[in-house]
Amino acid sequence: MDKIYSNALICQGGKIIEGSLAVKGGFVADIIPAGGALPEGEIKDVKGNYIMPVFIDTHIHGFGGYGTDCLDGRELLKMSELLAKNGVGGFAPTIYPNEPKAMIKNIEAMAEYIGLEKGAKIMGLHIEGPFISPKKLGVMKPEAAAKPNLDLMKAVYEAARGKICAMTLAPELDGIEKIIDFCLERDIIPQVGHTDASYKEVLASGKLSHATHLFNAMRGIGRRDPGAAGAALLEGNFSFEIIADGVHVCPEIVKMALSLKDKSKVILVTDALRPAGTQGGLANNEEVSLEGGVFRRVSDGVVAGSALTMLKGAANLSKWGMGFGGAAMAAAENPARLHKLDFGILQSGKRAYFNIIDRDFNLLETVM
Repeated sequence: MDKIYSNALICQGGKIIEGSLAVKGGFVADIIPAGGALPEGEIKDVKGNYIMPVFIDTHIHGFGGYGTDCLDGRELLKMSELLAKNGVGGFAPTIYPNEPKAMIKNIEAMAEYIGLEKGAKIMGLHIEGPFISPKKLGVMKPEAAAKPNLDLMKAVYEAARGKICAMTLAPELDGIEKIIDFCLERDIIPQVGHTDASYKEVLASGKLSHATHLFNAMRGIGRRDPGAAGAALLEGNFSFEIIADGVHVCPEIVKMALSLKDKSKVILVTDALRPAGTQGGLANNEEVSLEGGVFRRVSDGVVAGSALTMLKGAANLSKWGMGFGGAAMAAAENPARLHKLDFGILQSGKRAYFNIIDRDFNLLETVM
């Protein structure tokens, strides 16, 4: 055995196991409950702190002053390094839609560097559009929305060199079925988001089962129509992203969502902008500053986007009722299963990528 991390609180499957984590050859070899005999190997005393799988952020636009809103894919490499220092082991760089030529050029620039990262692993691109509702743009510009077009979808896929792991789309749009099928045939997760779809429209194809940032930029729950948000909450096969900063969705609504949904279907995301981890800077060519836990445009004070980190989001979910075990599911295990990753779950045979975190959610060490 290479190393045994002893005297730990190990997060697995929503539960906390008191004991030791044994690592061999970079993979999890075993979890030994407290009192069990330890194998031979170097022992590190974790001192009663938590061992949690590395975070996996499936929706992030930038971090530490680097982002996807540019034409330099080397920024992804910088993001990878910085995210790894903040407990993130995998991420899906998320591209805002734009006028087709500009969007494709941006995707090409990003795709060129996927696979060259040395920190957090790039799972593939998350394309947030362009087949979205003009009624639910959020901070996106009107020209970002496009009608479903298979030729455009093929061009986006080719620009990304096939390195797309997810695409946000609006299920109510005419012709969207062909886009959904295109995605599913290539292991791209079609996500319901930036949508004005009714409950029935979300479920019409029978092929959708994951939602982008629940409650944000989607039709909410009404007294006569549960809307897209209601579909994500009420349908048992649906999972959803949640931006757990307490601003994009208030804590009370998050608690409501958690009471309605199995913990295995909740996925924490940051949706963070380029300046996340700093006090402000440029995001989408606009000056923003950190105020009240989010970035606001300096020009008019309008919320421009998220400043959340995965560590803070996990701490919030733990505090709002999920506990450490549930937070580990939302921040690591659930996205790992959704995207079929070989890390993010502390079980035998998986890569031993994990964080050591104290009881106050301070990150002490990341092992990757």
